[in-house]
Amino acid sequence: MPSSPERPCEADSSFRPAFIFLKPRQRRALSAFYGYARTVDDIADDDSVPSPKKQAALSAWRDRLEALFSGAGPRGRLEEELVWAAGAFAMRKENFLLVLDGVEMDTRKTEYASFDELKSYMYRVASAVGLSALEIFGWRGANSNAYAENLGYAVQLTNIIRDVFEDARAGRIYIPLEDLKKFDCNPAAFRNSIYPDNFIELMRFEASRARDFYAKAKEFTEGADKSSIFSAFIMGQLYSDLLDKIESRGFRTAGPRIRMNLFEKLRAVYRAWRDC
Repeated sequence: MPSSPERPCEADSSFRPAFIFLKPRQRRALSAFYGYARTVDDIADDDSVPSPKKQAALSAWRDRLEALFSGAGPRGRLEEELVWAAGAFAMRKENFLLVLDGVEMDTRKTEYASFDELKSYMYRVASAVGLSALEIFGWRGANSNAYAENLGYAVQLTNIIRDVFEDARAGRIYIPLEDLKKFDCNPAAFRNSIYPDNFIELMRFEASRARDFYAKAKEFTEGADKSSIFSAFIMGQLYSDLLDKIESRGFRTAGPRIRMNLFEKLRAVYRAWRDC
């Protein structure tokens, strides 16, 4: 198992606006979970380490999670914070393990045949994060799982659209092969930062899917205490607006990563507040 960092990871610039509106205890717990997710994801993404060693490191994390949830003493600051967060908010071990399952897939899979297969991956690396976040926010209503599932799909698919060339250069193709075939797009072009024929049509197709998931997620918040999940609303709005920005630039994502500037983030927060 890799040595635990001295402190949990803080939210990166994408997550920071959503963290601001949390209570201190919630911010601490979400920071701990985010630190865990970033740590295991960094293991899977380390190109300097062969896959067997990555898998061994992730397996060690699995053993530590089982031990921690069984009452074993934590090793290092990150584990201490995870134990505290899990106890303070009754967080389920299953969601921690789902995230681990997802990053493990990145050590052994480089492509996905169908969208259903991709959804299985996205549920683990994104929807499970949402499920844990809702535990921290305190929403465990009848529709909370469906909300987290759909928002996770939407956010992760937005990331896939934004990072299609970056991921390809790292040896991973997340756009389903059935979609590439449907639009006659050769994924080899992605690795060389070349826009293949029909690329725009393919990206519009995937963006439409993502927007459907954003809309479905929103439907599942009807009747919920939306003030308790304001931070989740902010995150959904940030990524929905990011998708709009990507499309407004013609899906030209082969160059520097498209990001939200400060004004755009503040506008997303306002839109989330307006809809809450």
